[in-house]
Amino acid sequence: MADDVVPLEVAGRTVEVPTGQRLHLALLRSGVLIETPCGSRGKCRKCRVRVTAGEWPVTSAERDQLSPEELDAGYRLSCQQVVRGGGTVAVVPELLISSAKTGISRLGAAQAAVPTDPWYDRTLLRAGGRPLGLALDIGTTTVVAALLDLESGEELAGMSTPNPQGGYGADLMSRLSYAITGDAARLELQAAVVSVLGDLIGRLCRRARCRPEDILTAAMVGNTAMHHLFFGLPVEDLALAPYVPAVTDAIQRRPAEIGAGLPIHPQATVYGLPNVAGFVGADAVAVMLACGLDEPSAAVRMVADIGTNGEISIAGPSPAAGGRHRVVCCSAPAGPAFEGGEISRGMRAGPGAVETVEVVYGADGQPMDLRVGVIGGGEARGICGSGLLDAVAAAVRAGLLDPGGRVCSDAEAADLPPDLAARVIPGKGGARGVLLWPDVVLTQKDVRALQLAKGAIRSGMEVALREFGVSAEGLDALWLAGAFGNYLHPEAALACGLVPAVELARLQPVGNAAAQGCKLALLSAEARTRAEALARTAEHVELATHPDFEAIFFEALNFPKPLG
Repeated sequence: MADDVVPLEVAGRTVEVPTGQRLHLALLRSGVLIETPCGSRGKCRKCRVRVTAGEWPVTSAERDQLSPEELDAGYRLSCQQVVRGGGTVAVVPELLISSAKTGISRLGAAQAAVPTDPWYDRTLLRAGGRPLGLALDIGTTTVVAALLDLESGEELAGMSTPNPQGGYGADLMSRLSYAITGDAARLELQAAVVSVLGDLIGRLCRRARCRPEDILTAAMVGNTAMHHLFFGLPVEDLALAPYVPAVTDAIQRRPAEIGAGLPIHPQATVYGLPNVAGFVGADAVAVMLACGLDEPSAAVRMVADIGTNGEISIAGPSPAAGGRHRVVCCSAPAGPAFEGGEISRGMRAGPGAVETVEVVYGADGQPMDLRVGVIGGGEARGICGSGLLDAVAAAVRAGLLDPGGRVCSDAEAADLPPDLAARVIPGKGGARGVLLWPDVVLTQKDVRALQLAKGAIRSGMEVALREFGVSAEGLDALWLAGAFGNYLHPEAALACGLVPAVELARLQPVGNAAAQGCKLALLSAEARTRAEALARTAEHVELATHPDFEAIFFEALNFPKPLG
């Protein structure tokens, strides 16, 4: 990369970026979150931006993924563009972009872009001010905030940070158990997330060079527990079976009514998208909205938002309902394994994390060893969620794990090639592990944690399929959402049995669809109406009481065979 820097105007401010750098990385380092669910391969369209000044030659990937009208309007794939000179770039949400060449979008494959339909109170706008909105995705593990221009739809800045409620427990039930010990505990959990949001809002405004009082609306999504704790709602009925939310309808509050208050315009409207039931919350509704599951289609589409609490939705013409369009959804408590929690050397996806594990084959096509990839290319310090899935898939392919998840014995290791056999090492209490890197071991306990997590997600998918009346072969698309779904390798997901056996081409990551749906509801009154209709009409399936759940779950713990 060259040492020269050039001015890049983004979100109304000018930053200096080095030439030779990929545009999406330059934007990310300028405080604008750009997702690349396809791993920056130019195949998912999710990193689209609009360039309005400068020289940005069209690449072959852009010709394949973008329509001629989009290219003429200045849209480019930021993961494919290299900064060569200065220019002006706008980050515009999906709502404003034609989706004529993609089957994975809010609007569906056949529809064109629609304009913003802002619902903010225009009397609050100060003279010379810019109408701003705040999109909040409060996840169990991570909090994401984005600042948008309510009229143009342009995203001005975005940030994420760990959810500080993690100190009260990595999973939802731990936090809810603490919250029901008394009002003080519940308000303490609310204060933790409101405090970090206040910090994020200040940083976002500094990056966008705007005033907090120009934020005239906010939209919030999160699972039912995060939603209730944010708005200060009672959670006693949510913490115990049958897990009934205090509120399912959309909710509106003033900033001062949310804990110590959000530092935005005091008369702003804070809108919480509706919940469905149980732990299918506002984030699941936002995912359905972003993926257009309410729109009639001949295709059967499933989306799984994979995280600490996984939500699965399936939509289309349902054979179980005589071909009528319906949306069926459920939630699955996967736990923190996919984020590296409860894993012996688990860590977030960052420098030093094992992110890829591949089998090295010999000339005869037989497994010989493992090849381990580390984020940043240096020494490994731990393993992230996508690396964990890769490691287990590779270990099963290589014969280091059996389909039940057991690390092979000494006798079994003796039949393996020397490099593979050397990776089987003893652990505490006689348990064995698979050596990935000096001091980074995939332990038997790690494998069991992954099995429980993937068993929960897979069970949710299988129950949803049965309720809908189709098999995996009947799925036209299976979309993976959320941070983990964004970065996992689809091949590993299939090899581990995290997802049903579908054609690889039908299994695609769609990024943070919950945040995307939240932005749509922030920018459009019509999108809000659709979200509320989705929450009313989606059919919720309670996994714990489903007659087939136990059998499905125990089967889902195993790894499929043959693999790969």
